[in-house]
Amino acid sequence: MSLPDPSTQVSRPASRLGRFARAPLAARLALVCALSGALAGCFQPLYAENSTVGGPALMDKFRDVDVIEIRGRLGNDLRNDLIFALTGGSGNPKGAPLQLIIAVDTSTSTAIVNSSSGLPENQVIRVTANWRLVKAADDPKKVVIVTTGAASGTATIDTSDQRFANYSATIDAEKRAARGVADQIKAQLGAFFIRNPSAPGSAS
Repeated sequence: MSLPDPSTQVSRPASRLGRFARAPLAARLALVCALSGALAGCFQPLYAENSTVGGPALMDKFRDVDVIEIRGRLGNDLRNDLIFALTGGSGNPKGAPLQLIIAVDTSTSTAIVNSSSGLPENQVIRVTANWRLVKAADDPKKVVIVTTGAASGTATIDTSDQRFANYSATIDAEKRAARGVADQIKAQLGAFFIRNPSAPGSAS
């Protein structure tokens, strides 16, 4: 059998992928950058100052929320974390059209028990918060609820036979769990404002 004459074979056009692979490196990088820039315009941060996802900027909505004082050390920690999360550090707004009322609680459960001593070696600290977003009013009896929600956060600690060390670890775990609760509440409020762009507030 005679082999086909290479001069008589018809050459096939190179595939697009093959042409791209043989293109100069600079040209390939330029194409990738151009495509990346085009796609970047399709995405927008949820909390962007000029967000159009939910109409007005979410940060403007957040600044219309007055976080009412929460009793107790844990409540104060949660309130401070939430104020910072909503305002970016500018402080709790005065005379805001909306008020956030929060009830917070904490509980402890044992995760690991020492089989010899029967004492806990590891514990889970859980912080829960039930919140209400209401319209600000001079008359506390005329409360208009805008929306409600709940959030929770957990943190673990290793326990020992040192009472003060356990107490200090518990306080630290509650603070960490409270930060998680604050982030959840912020996300829940953001989702509400996106779904309800005409909700009360100066940005509506």
